[in-house]
Amino acid sequence: MKNLLFVTFIVTVFLLLSACSSQSSDYETIYKEEPANFVQENYPLFDVVGSAVDSSNYSEVYVAEGKKIDDVALELEGAKQPEKISEKNDNKQVLVYDKFFVMLTEDEENSSNTLIELANKEFVKDNYNPSFFQGMLVMSVLNSALNTNDWGSNRRSQCGSNPSQCYGGYSSSGGNYKGYENSPTVRGGTVRGGGPGSGK
Repeated sequence: MKNLLFVTFIVTVFLLLSACSSQSSDYETIYKEEPANFVQENYPLFDVVGSAVDSSNYSEVYVAEGKKIDDVALELEGAKQPEKISEKNDNKQVLVYDKFFVMLTEDEENSSNTLIELANKEFVKDNYNPSFFQGMLVMSVLNSALNTNDWGSNRRSQCGSNPSQCYGGYSSSGGNYKGYENSPTVRGGTVRGGGPGSGK
C-alpha cells in the first residue's frame, strides 16, 4: 500500500512538472537576433505589449535590476553595435538595430532598475507615439529606420484621431495600452499588468 501511494505521489509530481514545463514553452519569442538574445538570456521577462494593429506582433519588456540605463546600453553595444544610438533624454534612450528598436527607460517604480523593451520596426511604426522619440532621434532617422517618408506627421494624425492606440512607451502607457488583448503567454517570472488593457 505504501509503495502504491509513493508511486502515485511520484507520478502526480511528474505530471505537474510536465504541465509547468509545457506552459513555459508555450511562449516563443519573435526576437531572435542579438542583442535580443543577450537580453533574453540575462534579464527576466517582465511584460508583453500587444500591437493594436497586428495580433501576431508584440513588444517584450525585460527588467535589469540594479542597473542604470548607461550600464545596460554599454552591455547591449557589446552584444551588437547598433546602427544608431540616441542621446539619453528624460530617463530614456533608444538603440536602433537592423530589425528592431531597443527602448531603455528608467523604471518608474524603482529608479535603480532599467526597463528594456524590444520592439520590431512594424510595432514601432504601427503603435508608437512620435513624441516618445522627441529629444532622442530626429524624424529623418526614424523615417529611414522605418522605411517611410513622413512617419511622424502621419502617426501624429492617427494618434490625434485615436489616442487609445498611440503607445507612449512602457513607463508611460504600460499595461494600460489598448493593444490586442490576446498577448502571448509569458515564459516565466513575475509579469506586471497581465498584458495590454490591464492596469499596471
